[in-house]
Amino acid sequence: MIKKIAVEDLEVGMFIEDFNVPWMDHPFMSNKKKIRSAKEIDLIREHGIQEVYINTAKGKDSSRAVSVEEADAEVRQRMEQEVAAKGAEGPPVQLSKEQAAFEEEVRRAKVVYAEAKALVKDLLHDARMGRSIDGERAAQTVDKMVDSIFRNPDAITSLSRLKSFDDYTFQHSVNVSVLALALGRHLGIVKEELRRLGVGAILHDVGKMRVPEQILNKPGRLTDEEFAVMKTHTLHGAKILMDTRNVPNESAAVALNHHERFNGRGYPRGVEGMAIGKFGLIAAIVDVYDAITSDRVYHKGMPSHQALQKIYEWSKTDFYPVFVQKFIQCVGIYPIGSVVRLDTGEVGVVCRQNHAELIRPWVRLVRKASGEPFTPPVDADLTQPDPEGEKPFARTIATTLEAAQAGIDVEAVLGVGGEDRAAA
Repeated sequence: MIKKIAVEDLEVGMFIEDFNVPWMDHPFMSNKKKIRSAKEIDLIREHGIQEVYINTAKGKDSSRAVSVEEADAEVRQRMEQEVAAKGAEGPPVQLSKEQAAFEEEVRRAKVVYAEAKALVKDLLHDARMGRSIDGERAAQTVDKMVDSIFRNPDAITSLSRLKSFDDYTFQHSVNVSVLALALGRHLGIVKEELRRLGVGAILHDVGKMRVPEQILNKPGRLTDEEFAVMKTHTLHGAKILMDTRNVPNESAAVALNHHERFNGRGYPRGVEGMAIGKFGLIAAIVDVYDAITSDRVYHKGMPSHQALQKIYEWSKTDFYPVFVQKFIQCVGIYPIGSVVRLDTGEVGVVCRQNHAELIRPWVRLVRKASGEPFTPPVDADLTQPDPEGEKPFARTIATTLEAAQAGIDVEAVLGVGGEDRAAA
């Protein structure tokens, strides 16, 4: 059985199933480990890790550990309550007119997304070859992304769920930029400043082109020596962007600071708190979010709603809590593309956010309670009251589902797949 336990309650003989921190943020070669000495517990504590998951079938149990189901339910309830409360402190983001144009904007956003991915491929190749990169071209592409974000942030952010194992480096760079821009807009950052943020975000990993390919593409966990080399990509990236015409220093700061952590345990400089800078604080959140929702050689990506829960947990240590709350408000507690079962038994895909009531998004219903398909799918607003008056709302999300297990092609349901893949 998988349980969650505080590090202070760890004992020799317990088997750690997951360190509950972003990959590479713990000191061991594997993400699974049997505790064999008190020194190993001290090392875990020294790295700022507060809670881990243990496997009681492979090691000692404890009365102080709680089941993963209980732990997740508690964290999710706390996240929903806190994010909703913080959102209520200020005026809600008014997006109703933009939301109505979701399908129209998705068509335009696909073209912008494909252009951005082609841009990243070209610029990273130029950096790998030692050539100067085209800062003006990057700015022009980011301008189109900013315009899409202002027309309808849900449209282009929905494309960030498109994942290709082979194209991870390029898609990750684009997704980080898209998500950074969406969060930046939600924070009220003006267009010109968003442009600087977007350029830095889309090129945040350019310094990896100075890292030896055998380290960059290693199919597994890096050794301490290899990781030390990998860490230099932030310094290389900042230098490349500072030396690039038409790229402001604020953009270079994204490359420099996206691995810094709010508790000061990040790299390359170990700065903490607000000293990381606004752009770095934003980039840190969205970089990890996209990474943990992507399939890699060393881990399988998790569903978006689970990733948000992890980001929320890590806001106690790694991320600026205020920006994490705003990020969850921005993408929704149930991000677009989440597969859900409703209390009516119907199954659907979250297709649009209700930013004033994050637990009640729009859901595109694809399967009836009987199991028969909706033909065509039906969009349901979960804020609609129950017409019979027997309960407050006609429909409420009961649980989330794995898309593959539910047999649902999310990209096809949302209409975000196909064309953009072919274009890219």
